[in-house]
Amino acid sequence: MLAGTVGGATRAAGQTVFNRTWPTAGPVAAAAAVCAFTAVVALRDPFKHQVTPPCPFHALTGLWCPFCGATRAAWAATHGDLRLMLHANALFPIIVGLVGWSWFAWFGKATGRWSIPVPKGRAFAWAVAVVLVAFTVFRNLPGFGALGPPS
Repeated sequence: MLAGTVGGATRAAGQTVFNRTWPTAGPVAAAAAVCAFTAVVALRDPFKHQVTPPCPFHALTGLWCPFCGATRAAWAATHGDLRLMLHANALFPIIVGLVGWSWFAWFGKATGRWSIPVPKGRAFAWAVAVVLVAFTVFRNLPGFGALGPPS
């Protein structure tokens, strides 16, 4: 077996700190940042206080983008209010699932312990774009106010 391989597979390159390679530095740092942001959102109610900068798309057009309400959805999820989470942003659980799946694939590749297939390619990119555009259109149509984030 070659040096730098695990079970016959080549180990992914990582960050070098103090003459030591840390292949999981990226995934761990990303997870720590997400956990820190989630803690801030959980502790500071975005319905009462400004937690993040306002959405530039909403500020310019007055329309809700596909991510508007995600901070409120994260707050509702951390407080166990799934109904409010879905009302704040109905795509939030799907986005969190895709990001989580991608993170586990990244961490598995960095450690060399497992390989999870990640959807990619032109067809997947088009599917994501179509879903985001359709959600944006529907949440801004009259009669679909339930898809818009609560005020």
